[in-house]
Amino acid sequence: MTDDVRPVWVLGGGGVAGIAWEVGILTGLADEGVTVAPSAVVIGTSSGAVVGAQLGSGTPLAELFERQRGGVAHETSPAPGLLHLLRLARAQLFARSPEQAARRLGRLALGARIDDPSRQRRIAEARLPNHAWPYEVDLRIVVVDTETGASRTITRHDSVPLVDAVAASCAMPISTAPVSIADRRYMDGGMRSTVNLDLAPGGGPVIALAPSTAAIGPWARIDKQRAALGTGRRVELLLRDPASKRAQGTSVMDRSVVPALVAAARDQGRREASRVAAALAATMPGREARG
Repeated sequence: MTDDVRPVWVLGGGGVAGIAWEVGILTGLADEGVTVAPSAVVIGTSSGAVVGAQLGSGTPLAELFERQRGGVAHETSPAPGLLHLLRLARAQLFARSPEQAARRLGRLALGARIDDPSRQRRIAEARLPNHAWPYEVDLRIVVVDTETGASRTITRHDSVPLVDAVAASCAMPISTAPVSIADRRYMDGGMRSTVNLDLAPGGGPVIALAPSTAAIGPWARIDKQRAALGTGRRVELLLRDPASKRAQGTSVMDRSVVPALVAAARDQGRREASRVAAALAATMPGREARG
């Protein structure tokens, strides 16, 4: 049994809408006194990497909320078209492992002709109020190697600029250029899993915010990832409620829905606060809670 019982917050991917929803949820939780403790581990994938970095920036949640409610003019990513989605789906067809699926997706990413390869980094810069790695929170950002298909979790100890790590974790194949880090090129961490719940380390309680639960393959299904954490571990999974779904609409990349969505998510966060608080207070058998 692990000695690490720190709480783990898993922030999943879900486009521009995912950022708004997660900021709203976290703000609503904070309204009820439920916050991410300084001792916590935060694992961010794609839009969750953005929110994790924002959370660790020192910017008050109320200010992050207002940034979303005021509109996100810096977001320019268009919604992927049907052909784009079909190409991504076909690349994953009959893959036998997450690495095999990711290698196929990586070939699409590397072969795509992107008019403005630097756009993703500029958007990441605009999304983050602070470009330095946080020290108060143990932030871990999931990316995927375009050539090997292997996932990598980047932390402040890896000497990778935070903006590059976030940009890489959000680099959707075909529509966005992969991000170079040292001698490797990385793409969206959601190409392994939109949530990456099974990467939660230690044995402490897990709070997972999942704006999307779309599974690339059987290995990425939430039930399988939950099972990988063991039966004795407290895990709470937060999904969009009906009001948040209505506010979001059909596209995760539609920036016009952000003000309404972040407000709906804040209300949802307030309603979810009691069960999240109960989960954070839970311990593994024979262990004492920390933070």
